[in-house]
Amino acid sequence: MFETIDPDRSLSKEEYDREIPGLRERIGVLQREFRDKNIPVLIVFEGWRVSGISSTINQLTYALDPRGYRVHFTQRPDDTSRMHPLLWRFWVRTPARGHTAIFDRSWYTDTLLEMRDGDRKPAIPAQAIDDIINMEHLLAVDGTVIIKIFLHISKKEQKKRLKKIREVRPEIIFAEDRKRKGLPEYDTVLPTLEHLISTTDTPGAPWTIIEANDRHFTVVRVFNTIIRRLEETLAGSHTTVVSSPDAEITGDDTRTLILPSVDLTKTLPEDEYQHRFEACERRLHELQYSIHSKKIPVIILFEGWDAAGKGGAIIRLDRALNPRCSVVEPIAAPDPHEKAHHYLWRFVKMLPKQGNITIFDRSWYGRVLVERVEGFCPEQVWRRAYDEINVMEDYLVRSGYILLKFWLHIDPETQLKRFEERETDPLKTYKITEDDWRNREKWPLYAMAVEDMLHKTSTPSASWTIVESNDKYYSRIKIMETVIAALESALAKNGKTGKKNVSAQKK
Repeated sequence: MFETIDPDRSLSKEEYDREIPGLRERIGVLQREFRDKNIPVLIVFEGWRVSGISSTINQLTYALDPRGYRVHFTQRPDDTSRMHPLLWRFWVRTPARGHTAIFDRSWYTDTLLEMRDGDRKPAIPAQAIDDIINMEHLLAVDGTVIIKIFLHISKKEQKKRLKKIREVRPEIIFAEDRKRKGLPEYDTVLPTLEHLISTTDTPGAPWTIIEANDRHFTVVRVFNTIIRRLEETLAGSHTTVVSSPDAEITGDDTRTLILPSVDLTKTLPEDEYQHRFEACERRLHELQYSIHSKKIPVIILFEGWDAAGKGGAIIRLDRALNPRCSVVEPIAAPDPHEKAHHYLWRFVKMLPKQGNITIFDRSWYGRVLVERVEGFCPEQVWRRAYDEINVMEDYLVRSGYILLKFWLHIDPETQLKRFEERETDPLKTYKITEDDWRNREKWPLYAMAVEDMLHKTSTPSASWTIVESNDKYYSRIKIMETVIAALESALAKNGKTGKKNVSAQKK
């Protein structure tokens, strides 16, 4: 790949001065057009050490309205970033619709640094490359224009620039040496870098390798590359929303339905409930500290029918945990700022760091439930969400997260009884709204959506637990004991078995 690129291509100062004003003007016009059309733009700059990334970005931003872009200088991750998966700190900085995000190095540099082995040869697993492709694909299908630029200089030019910097500004090069300590040298990294670029050069996120020995040539080529991609997008010759396989949704469902087979007659006597509940509280309290010390992040999400008992179950689960390292995130309709991003963006921001527990009261599954049924998003959008959710959850689990997903199931008769109780009890009237009654009329539509969700997103790494919830005592204990079993299993894998399982103690 790189052998076909001539890094010595150059442009005279006179040619540069003649071309750059028009390029600046054009890119400013395009920035305004993309703002008006609410199209997000993500520009990634990678390149060899001292290839001129920062100076090139400075020239680019000179032509942009500063109210519409943000430059992210990728330094070594801070403490918060290190306590999340590698891609997390980039996900949360992706641009809102109509805005531009420019990355001065990115997840590519982080991946190279992360995947080095002892003999100074970077070893990048195929899964790490797939994770990058998946993230970029999720953004591209959502409409983000992704432009990836690699600034290529020769080894000789790099050596010359490093020598000059050491002589003129030694403090800069020493700081750079410390920051980039461990990044492999030119010849060592070249084969891996070529492989990384070639395998992540996709229709939705293509690479452009730009000759960078001559700074004038580099800047003009960068401007032309960005302008061409933006113009192609506006003209429709380059599709920003790239194809994504539709999830199969069947109105005439011939599959074995899950919900009708759930045994909702399961109950628990109050005295047994109290005994097991107290044991669960103690055990959860113990396990949380072990989870925290082992730096294992935990996600517990709840979905279910209105009045199925999510709130009561979450309250009792949360009371057993130390609020210093656990939090409940109640999910409502997204605000305008959240709507301006990929729908998973606001949930990624809420992900717990290592050793913490986050409980989601509703979650990203709203896309395939309420948004699907109520028509809040186009059919093609919620159809592709199944694959997007599976990709994200698989990445989280492989990154060390415990992920527990609960669907609280009740029958229509139980829901009606609880609705009526809420309307007559002054302490519960806040729990019932007109939307609850309206949603109840759409029970068959929601039931079909739930069936699709359970079938399509219950995976080996992130399965659903269906909780029989006609009896709240039974429901709460099943949830707490399921959480306990998952935490104990994770600790056992990490070399800490803990005490005997609470659910086993009762048998």
